[in-house]
Amino acid sequence: MSVSKKVSLLLTVAVAIVSAMDADWMWFGVALVGFAVMLYPRKNEDFGYSPILIWTVSAILAIQLILGILIYAEIQPKTFRLVSLAVQTCICAVYGYMLALLIDRFTSIKLSERWMLMFSLLFALSVSGVYLFFQFASLYAAGYPVFNYELQGVVSNEERIWMNLQLMYPPTIATFVSIPAVLVLRHLTKRKGISSTEVIVSE
Repeated sequence: MSVSKKVSLLLTVAVAIVSAMDADWMWFGVALVGFAVMLYPRKNEDFGYSPILIWTVSAILAIQLILGILIYAEIQPKTFRLVSLAVQTCICAVYGYMLALLIDRFTSIKLSERWMLMFSLLFALSVSGVYLFFQFASLYAAGYPVFNYELQGVVSNEERIWMNLQLMYPPTIATFVSIPAVLVLRHLTKRKGISSTEVIVSE
């Protein structure tokens, strides 16, 4: 196993631990997905992710590890949580691209570069959609009146706005962050005269 992959896996474990400590189960789940994506091609010696892709994952996870520690220490948690959502979209875009590579390589489905990038974009947006329902369930479990019939004359406008923001932050941030994230990913994986698929799957 290369040094870059070991670093990436260690950072993934660290992010998962910090997320669990802060009860941020969505980030915990994303970390588990990333861990599985990184380890899946381990027994296939003829397949390996590009070092560029691995180091990109490591850089994003390092940023989230710092953010997670600051949030856990309650240092401007509101601001850093919003930044953390943007970082989560970025890492999901990369994981989505890696999943597309696995699908292209280990299944009968063959994806072009454009479809891999589209899959990456849709994966990041899908995770944000899951986050919305996760937030809804969390608010409901915490006893907040989340249904329309419960909100009528029960909570103030400020509380209603706060709850709506909690629900809409993940998909809204993902919508604006995912496109530039995928464009940067495309730039990182692009090589003159060689398809990015060939670059990614060969060490």
